[in-house]
Amino acid sequence: MTRTTDGNALRDSLGQPLTHRVTVYLGGPEDGAELTMEYAATWQEASAFTTAAVHAGLAVTVDSRIRPGLRRLPRYGFRH
Repeated sequence: MTRTTDGNALRDSLGQPLTHRVTVYLGGPEDGAELTMEYAATWQEASAFTTAAVHAGLAVTVDSRIRPGLRRLPRYGFRH
């Protein structure tokens, strides 16, 4: 669960700050990707997810442009 605390910092249910935006591009990272999904994540989640996603052949970027309204990174990965 994502929550807002003092100073409007986004945090996960354990109180860890959501400091990274993970963007997943299905169809490539160029303009016009078939599908682009953005998620909020902790540094540890972003690192682990990116490693797994790249090994699975997905195009992923990670930055610090976190903002309210981003969905949490799926806890158990993507399902197809």
